[in-house]
Amino acid sequence: MRELAIEIGVRALLFGVFVFTEFLDPFQRVIQPEEIWLYKNPLVQSDNIPTRLMFILLLVESLASFLPTFATDSTTRLWPTQLVTNPTSVYESRRR
Repeated sequence: MRELAIEIGVRALLFGVFVFTEFLDPFQRVIQPEEIWLYKNPLVQSDNIPTRLMFILLLVESLASFLPTFATDSTTRLWPTQLVTNPTSVYESRRR
């Protein structure tokens, strides 16, 4: 019961701070002439990532973090079937 009261108090405090800051005047940043160069974006030759490389990195990173977890856990031998039928069952079986 005490945790609930603390949670409600913190949320009410955060809501009060939000309402207070919502009605304040907006902050106007004044940029001085000598610091304008800091805000200019330099011209670059190429700033894109090839799509093929991006998807290869995504696949490798995902498999590298996903497969060892399930390969070392003996309670999730049937995880592909569980994942297709009910995705949350994989996580539930890992908790036991």
